[in-house]
Order: sequence, then structure tokens, then C-alpha cells
Amino acid sequence: MNVTPEYNDECITETSHHTMEYTKDHVENICKMVLDLSADILKNVGLYHKEGIYQDLLIHELNSLHYKTIREKVFNYTFKDSVGSLIYIGNNQCLRSDIELPDDHGILELKASTSDASNDNIWQLRNYLEQRTDLQWGSIVNFISKCTPKCQPRVQCIILYKSTHPITSQNTYSKQVLYSEEYSPEQFAFEEW
Repeated sequence: MNVTPEYNDECITETSHHTMEYTKDHVENICKMVLDLSADILKNVGLYHKEGIYQDLLIHELNSLHYKTIREKVFNYTFKDSVGSLIYIGNNQCLRSDIELPDDHGILELKASTSDASNDNIWQLRNYLEQRTDLQWGSIVNFISKCTPKCQPRVQCIILYKSTHPITSQNTYSKQVLYSEEYSPEQFAFEEW
């Protein structure tokens, strides 16, 4: 398993705002590496753990590969009112990211579930990206613990890539979905006696 993304000069481009912008290929490489790490975690520790267990293990694996991570960063909402002035929402109405990769301008939102991520999960990630100008992409990392004839345990990774429309200056999003290989039913089965 190759878990280190390959870097080259074509992966990073300068934008007019003098910030680094990662290409979709670079972001996809990072997310494939995260998917591989997460699939190994699911295989090694098993099914039906709480999200926080998978989160701590993934942070450990990323740190061992020298990725800088920030765990559960809290930030406020910011919106524009009807005349274009910024409004900051407080009153315990805040957002909290699961894992941030600040050097790569990305965020990982973890889920531990028995099915694919929902539209609510995707919109949660999109809302996080809308609130953060320092983040260019995000990924839902969904540890799926389900053993049925039609669905086996696996990890789902949904990537949202944020771009700015050149004419409207509005954010636009591209989406890609990746899956790890499914595990065989025998791997997580109980023997009868």
C-alpha cells in the first residue's frame, strides 16, 4: 500500500490571492491515502466502534506519516445580511470539525454508520467549507459497519472540492465518491457453538 501522495509542481498552483491551491488530482491522492488508512483501521479494530475511536486512530496514523492534524476545531458561523454586512453568529451556534489537515487546506469529517453517507452529511461538510476561506476541500470518511448479504463492511470517502467561479466569485463544488474494498462476511462473523 502506497500511503504517501506523490508531489510535483503540477499539484499546487498559485492563485491571484497568493494562496496555495491544490489540484483535484492532489486532493484525490490525499483522500485515497486516507481511505487506505481508514480501511486498515476498520479491518484491524473491527466494526461498530464509536466515531471518536476511529477518529483517534486515524489521527495517530496521519501523524505517524508526518501530516499535521488539528482535532475538533471549533469555529463560528459568518453570514452576510441583506445589505452585505458580515454577521457573526455565536450563542453556542458553532461548528466543530473532526480532523483538519491545515498544511493541505483540507478537512476530514468522520462518520461511523451502517449505510452510505446521507445528503445531510454532505451538506454538513459543504457548510463547513463555506464558512472557512482557509479550506479548499473536504472529505467525509464513513466507516460502514454492516454485515448483510447485500452490504459488507467498508469505508466510503466522499470528496468535496471547492472552487471559486471566475465571473460570480461564488463557491462551486465538485464531488467524487471512493470506496474501499468490501470485507468478506467471514472476517467479521461469529462462530456458532
